[in-house]
Order: sequence, then C-alpha cells, then structure tokens
Amino acid sequence: FTAPGFVCFHLSCPHETLPEALERFSRLFTLDEIENTVCKPGVINREIGRVSSEIDRVGDQSRAFYFLKSQVDGDHPFSRLFAGSRSTLQTTPTENGLDVATHLTCFFRDHYLASRATLVVVSNEGLGALDRWISPYSNIMSQRERIGPPSISSFPPKVFKDRTDLTQSIILRSREDGQFDENHQTLSLEWPLSLVYERNPTENVVSASAVGFILTQILSRRGPGSLRQMLEKLGWAPKGNRGVPRFSFPIDQSGFQILRMEIGLSLDGFANRSAVIAAVFESIRTVLSRPLPTALIEQYLCAALLHGYLLAPRPPDCITLAVDSIRYGLSSKYGVGGTSGVGLQSNQQSITNWYLMPSPDDKVGVENMKRIVTETLTIMADERGPLVSIRASAKAIFGYSKGLVDKAVLTGPLLPPWTREAVTGARVYTEKRAAAAGGLFRSLAFVTAKVDGEAALTPPYLNPLLPTSLRPPRPVVERSRGWAGESVLYLDSALAGEDDASLKLVDSYAGSNWREMSRALAPVDGSGWKLLQVPPSKTGTLGIALPVRPPEPGVEGAVVLQLLSSLPSTFTSRQLTLANLWLLSYDDAIVDIAESGALAGCAYEWSFNRAGLRLCFRGLSQSLPSYVRRLCRRLVAQHANLLSGKAEVAESAYQRAMNEVTRSPKIGPLQKKQMVDVLTRGVSNEDVADQALTFLKATNGAYVISQVSVNSLAMRIHIRCCFRRRLTRLISDPTVTQGDLTPSESLQLSSDLRQVFRGYGDAKGFECEPALRDILYRPFWKPIVGSRRRACSRACRSSRTLAVGCRGRLGRREVDGRCMLFFAPCLSNLHRLHT
Repeated sequence: FTAPGFVCFHLSCPHETLPEALERFSRLFTLDEIENTVCKPGVINREIGRVSSEIDRVGDQSRAFYFLKSQVDGDHPFSRLFAGSRSTLQTTPTENGLDVATHLTCFFRDHYLASRATLVVVSNEGLGALDRWISPYSNIMSQRERIGPPSISSFPPKVFKDRTDLTQSIILRSREDGQFDENHQTLSLEWPLSLVYERNPTENVVSASAVGFILTQILSRRGPGSLRQMLEKLGWAPKGNRGVPRFSFPIDQSGFQILRMEIGLSLDGFANRSAVIAAVFESIRTVLSRPLPTALIEQYLCAALLHGYLLAPRPPDCITLAVDSIRYGLSSKYGVGGTSGVGLQSNQQSITNWYLMPSPDDKVGVENMKRIVTETLTIMADERGPLVSIRASAKAIFGYSKGLVDKAVLTGPLLPPWTREAVTGARVYTEKRAAAAGGLFRSLAFVTAKVDGEAALTPPYLNPLLPTSLRPPRPVVERSRGWAGESVLYLDSALAGEDDASLKLVDSYAGSNWREMSRALAPVDGSGWKLLQVPPSKTGTLGIALPVRPPEPGVEGAVVLQLLSSLPSTFTSRQLTLANLWLLSYDDAIVDIAESGALAGCAYEWSFNRAGLRLCFRGLSQSLPSYVRRLCRRLVAQHANLLSGKAEVAESAYQRAMNEVTRSPKIGPLQKKQMVDVLTRGVSNEDVADQALTFLKATNGAYVISQVSVNSLAMRIHIRCCFRRRLTRLISDPTVTQGDLTPSESLQLSSDLRQVFRGYGDAKGFECEPALRDILYRPFWKPIVGSRRRACSRACRSSRTLAVGCRGRLGRREVDGRCMLFFAPCLSNLHRLHT
C-alpha cells in the first residue's frame, strides 16, 4: 500500500518456505529487476489501468476526501492528486513528451535507498536464523546516503482557497454507496493543523492521533451538558452511535494535518444545518470558557492507556512496530523497544511511559498535552477556519432542505449553482451559512434547559469512575507444592518497594481470605449472603469468562452477584415479560453510569436463571467496587422510579424485548407467542414495577463471587524470597501470581451490597442453592464497546519478531501461524528491533 511519505510491500508465506521466500522477495528491489520490468511491452499501460481503477468514485468517504482536496489552495502540496489516473499517468505525460518508464526508473534510483528503508520480519524462527536469511537485503537498492530530509515539516501557511463569506457545501451522496441511507446525513468540519513530530529522546511525541483521542473524550462525551445530548434532545441527531461526533485525520504528516469532525444528522437536523454548525462552535467555546483541569487530562490519558494497551490484545504486529518506530524513534526512553514499555518496571513501583501517549504520571507530558489540546480547541473555535460540508441524500436535499433559518435548495444537481468535483464526479452545492443560526440554537437551548432543569452546554467534568493515575497490579503469593498448610500471602500495598509495604500471611479458613472452590461458601454477616473469591492462578476452577487480555499482569477484576430466588423458575410468560421490561428500562436508566464506566473499562450484564437474578460486573479494580455499588443502588430504586414517573418503559425497550423473544432459540413456540402478545398489547409502568418488587421481595440471600483477571498466558514464576520490610524468613518456591482484588476489598464490597439490598433477601419459601457451574455461565457484556484491536492467536503469541520502523499508525492484523515480511522504502535508516 502507498501512504503519504512511504510505501509498504508485504509478503505472507508458510514457515517452511520462509528462507526461499525472503531471498526471492529481495530480488524485486534490485535496479536490474526494475529496469527489465518497466521496459516490457504493455506493462506500463496495464499498471496505469490498475491504478486508475482503484479510485473510489461512489463511496461517501472517498467523495469527502476528494472534495477536501479540491478546496485546498493550488500552491499547497496536499492539493495534488494522491492516487494516479489515466489523465495524470498517461494522457498528460504523452502530451508533454515524457517517458513514464524512464521516470519510474529514475524515481527508484533516487528514493529507494537502503539508508531510507525499513525491514520487518515476523516468524517463530530464532533470531540467529532470521539474521542469516535477511542477508540478501544488504545488497539491494543503492547504498548511498539519502538526499535531503526524509520528510517535510514546513508547509505553506495558506491551506484553503479564499472565502469571503461563511459557507457550507452540500455533497450529493451516491445511491451506489454500500453504506447509503437516505434518512441519515453527515456533517463534516475540517480544520488544518501544523503539529511537528520531533523525536525527542527525553519526552513523548504528542501526535495528532493522541490529540484526536483527547478531543473525542471532550466533545463526543454523553451526559448532561454535552453536545451529543443536546442534538439528540432537539431531534437534530439520530440516537445511538450514528449521532456521536467522531474525529479522524484524512492526512497526518509531521508539520501538516487535517482534523475532521463528523456528526450524523437526522432529516430535521439537515433542515436546521446552520444551527447544528452553530451548536458545534458553541460547544467548543463552552469548553474554552475555563482552563482545562489537569486532572481531566490525566483521566483521559489513563483511558488511553487502558484501552490502547493494558486491556488490548496485542499481537507482535510488524506493521505497527515498523510504523511507530519512525514516528517515535527506536530504543530511546520514549521510543519503540526502549524502556517505555507499558506494564511494571523491574521494581514494580509505577506504570512506565507508553511511547504512543504521555503517562498520567508524567507531569511534563501532561502539561504538554494540555497545552496542545487547548491550542487546537482555540483553532477550532474560529468559525472562519474550517471547511464545512454536509453529505446528504437526494431525499434530504430536495425534501427537507428548508428549515427555520436555512433556505430550500430549489435547483437540480445538473444546473448552476451546482458544481462537479473533478475526480469522483460528485455534485456539490455551496450556500451561505444562515446569519440567524446562532441565535436560533441559543434560543432552543435556553428553552430546553428550562424544561429539563439542567444547563444546555457545559465544560467537561471529571469522571468519578476513572482514576487520574493507574495503580499497578498487586502481587498475590499462593501456597505451592511443598508449602505446608493452606495459606495465602497477599500484598496490601500496590508499591512493593516501599518501606511500609508488608506481605501478610493469612489463614485460608478466615472469612476474608481466598477460598478453596471445594469448600462451602462462607457467610458474610451471618445472613443468607455468602462470599467466594476465586484465586487468580487456580487452574481448573470455575470463573466468569473475561475478554482476551495481554499476557502481562492485569489490573482488571470481576464480581458476580447472584440474588437467590426460586421464583423465576415458576414465572409465567407474562411475568417473565414484565421482569425483562423492568431490566430493559433499567438499562435505559443507567446509561450515564454505563458510559462513564465504559471509559474506565467497566461493563455489566444481567440475566434471569433458575436460581434468581445474576448480575455480572467487570472493570478496573480501582473503579469496580464503586461501579458495582452505583448500579445496584439504581437497580433497587428502579421500580420506585417507575411508580413515581421518574422513569418509564420506553418504546425502544419494547422493541429490544421483542427482538430478544423472537430470536431466542431457548423459548418454545407457545411461550414465544404468549410473550409476543404481551408486548404487542403493551403494559403499564405500574405492572412492570409491581413485578420487579415481587421478585425483590421473593429473594432469599445471595452469592457474591469476586474474581481477578486471569490471563491465559500468565506464567508461574518461582522465587525464593519473602516480602517484608527486611528479609526475615525464607519461603521455599512459592508461586507468584498477579491478583488485583484483595480479600479485604471483596469482603467490604459484599458488606456494602448487603446494605444496598437490606430491605430484601429474607423471604421464606424461595430458598435456592445452585451449583456454581450453573451460575458462572458466559455473560454478554454491556455496553458493547467497539474495538480496533484483534485478539492474539496462539501462534502469534509464541512467535519471535524481527522489526524495524516505518511511519504512521495502522490497524493491527492477525498473524495466524504464518510468516510475514514488510518492506517500507523511503523511510529511516535500516535498523533492526528484536522483540
């Protein structure tokens, strides 16, 4: 593939053919091979046809990209066509008497230099063998040094063409686009930036993607005072993920970037498009109305660390290593392969810096990020700065273009003032932004705030579930073979090296300790509530299935709360339907906590079973107890809110319930028909609340199961030491594992939950004692958070990696037991990074 500033060639082959494949692949980059290939008859014309056919002329994103380029000033290098066409590669050169084959050979000779190339090999072979097999690459291409700098860091200050008025352009979408939906439009605002990526070995690079992540947390957040919620209330943005403001970078080069913000619009939102644009600028100015708190930036950096590294499965991806090594450097403190790997340092005292983001504990890095984000927001607040466009369907343009302040589009797309974009042929209509749009939005926002009793737009606030600094995993030392007695060592302090840290020896029969799975559950407080904590390294024991995580010690845990009752096993179809509607309305009521928790890696799940109601929770151990308590309090209060009118069973809850009933293979035809009849006729909020209260009163005790994150690749490490302030005794070969929920924390949480459900749990006649296997079935976590990372395959985990850098940031991919080679010329010196 070709990207701004570099090109990448990659090869995949079976392990047994890797030596021969490497040798053959190297021949492709010799000057003789290039000269012989380009001189063959028909080769140039064939490749020109292939290049020209790759241009997407109907895709929504492609039309947006080429419209953006058409609005860039002609003196700016970004205005040039990136992808070639028959016009640029055949017609124009022929008219000017240029030989394309000769120019290709000269380009290869001048730019494909060994000093500017990067080689990456991923294989399960030893590094010694790989070193021998890549020897042919030392003799390919020219060995002379590079000519000039590898990249441009200075660009013309003028980016967009001159504009006298505030305008916005409407781009007609193509029906041939695979993602076409005539009821949803897309607003796009694009700002030019000029971040320079200087690879300083003493500090992290603040890249555009890092700034974009922080902007996403600030401007795409949900909840009171957010732009997203305001647009949904006004009906201008569709509910769900379509209306979420999204940030991306169509071009990201050191010294020049384009920041793109996209928002999905409803048909009503398109009719009031100028007011929506005014709302965007108003939200940005609201954020700038007071300085960004440093603690807020630290929270966002913690979120980046969690979702980008600690909770992300990471295969040894050669593309990613190669791309990152150019931008962030190699082997320096803040470079790829340096001392900045995320996880524990050797002394386990803190989480180290990640080269893709400043650490929350890096005060200089936090201040740099805060300054750059503030500068970027200041650029975004200028209404004259961005290029504004709306990609809309014909239905929206010719049926819903007239709004309260926006004028209707009256002319057809083939008539002026419509124009044609040269590359994709998209039809474009440019109009002036309505002058009264800002006043309209402020008036509607004022009325909405009065009705709802909350501010229309507010600056971002701290997330109570997201810490400003991540605590390292805390060690747990379990007894191993040859260690007499059933006892467990666990470390109270997160910092093992501190003087006040102590490792306590605990009797496993005490109520606050790790429990053996074969033993009975111990009561928490003498009631029907019982606590079980699953050890982190026990093999063959039961536990809740957690997502695939990296092999490093984790900071994640899980809690299962099973409210015991035999009532669900006797539910009629109507009762089961009402109980499901209760919990679906509960999902709607806790969406604010769920989304705040999702940023901290938290998720939940509920389900009825024959033993009652099971509630599952997982997340960062620092936030998990608070997350569990908040959700359980809301659950207990939900039926009362339904009775008082503070909550209701929304129409979307009925639709979700209907989908679950019709799709479930476990519901018989007769029961399915009965449940569909109940949902079709509808029920009152009072009926749902009465059923919820009936269930809660019919509970008899609960199981609370605490579980730490178990990594499938966690290795048992045998040591001979003891952690006290000084070495006071010797323990023979205990097994050190990583757990992050101490017994005392689990016991405290259990006591807190018993207090939350204090009005329930003592019903007679509803006793139930299920087997743990019947409780710990696989959960379906909510909310469903999309991920850009793929799970590691076993072959990938066991492989060795020989990697060298290239530029940019690309998606990760699976290496399913095969060898892959990536070759990226025109980059940095030919380094080798052994991982």
